[in-house]
Amino acid sequence: MIDIELVLIIIWKMYKLELTRKSKNKLDLLKSADLNSFKTLINELSQIQINWTDLPNIKNIGNSIFRKRSWRWRILFTISYNIITVWIIEIEKDTKKDYQKWKDYIISNM
Repeated sequence: MIDIELVLIIIWKMYKLELTRKSKNKLDLLKSADLNSFKTLINELSQIQINWTDLPNIKNIGNSIFRKRSWRWRILFTISYNIITVWIIEIEKDTKKDYQKWKDYIISNM
């Protein structure tokens, strides 16, 4: 027998994931060039979509922009109602200057 309350909780926690155009292009390139990174990022994105609040290592980097680290990749995302907008960036150095540049870009495109 299906537990209706459990199903409603799962549906309530689901978010719609929207990738930016650049992020989609990056994933397309990764799919053909680096399958392991592609699979890792897809797994991370699905975890964020299901329940980002319970994931370890999610950091609020300011202005309601969140970051999830995944190897050399950073998944930056914002949440509006039940929509998660995602930017995937490849990063060489994990510096505040880099994050400030991306935060400014995301805020200007909101």
